[in-house]
Amino acid sequence: MPIKPQPNEDKSTFIARCIETEVGTYGKDMPVATAICYSYWDRQEMSKLRTSQERFTAKLKYSQTFRGINLQDGDSPCWDNYIQVGTKIVDGREVPDCRGPVEDMESVQPTISSTYPGEGPYTGSVELAEEINVLGYNTKHFSICPGAIALFTHLQTMPMDDDTAGMIRSAAQIADSVFRIEKEVITRGKAETSELNEVELLVDDFKDLMEEIDEEVGMRHDVGFMDGHIQVVKDLV
Repeated sequence: MPIKPQPNEDKSTFIARCIETEVGTYGKDMPVATAICYSYWDRQEMSKLRTSQERFTAKLKYSQTFRGINLQDGDSPCWDNYIQVGTKIVDGREVPDCRGPVEDMESVQPTISSTYPGEGPYTGSVELAEEINVLGYNTKHFSICPGAIALFTHLQTMPMDDDTAGMIRSAAQIADSVFRIEKEVITRGKAETSELNEVELLVDDFKDLMEEIDEEVGMRHDVGFMDGHIQVVKDLV
C-alpha cells in the first residue's frame, strides 16, 4: 500500500521513512524506492493545488520526472517496453533513468561511440548517423559519434532555462570541434602532437561544461565516450 505522509511531517523526514520501509519491508532497490517515495510526496502535494494551471503544471512535471519508472509492484524498475540506461538525479537522490519505448531507442544509447576503441577500425566505414540541430546549432561532424547524437537528443527533451540552453549549445560546438579534428587526422592518416593537445583540452572543457549542465537539469550523463575520440587521435600521433 502507498505510504502516506503523516500530519506535519516534512518532506525530508517522510522521504527517509518511506525509503526505509520500501527497502526494508518490500525489498526495493534504493533508486527504485527513492523514486516511489518522491512520487508519493509529489502526489500528495498535487492534491493540495486548487487552480487548473497549477495542477496542469504539476502533472506535467510529475510525468516528466517519473516517465518510464515502474512505481507499482514488480521486479523491473521500468515500465514494460522500457529499459533502464542508468540513473538520474531527482532532488539530490538517484532514481532509475528509464527510456523507451524500446522500438524508439535505436539512436538513444548514450554510451555508444562508433570511434570508441574496440569497436572496429577508425576509417569511417561504420554506418554513420545523421547530423542534428542542437538548439539552433547545426552539427557538422556528429555523424561519427552516435553517443553524442544520443546525448544531445536527450538533453533537448529536458526542461531548461536560457542559460542552460546556451551551455548545451556550446557543449555541442565543442564536441563538433573534437570530431572535426578526428576526421581530419583519420583522413590524413597521421596526427600532430598539437592536434592531440587541442583535442585533450577540448574534451576537458566539454566534460566541465557537461558537469554544469547536469547540475542544472538534475541528471547524470555518461560522457566517457569522448575519451575514445582522444584515443583515436593519440593512436595516429
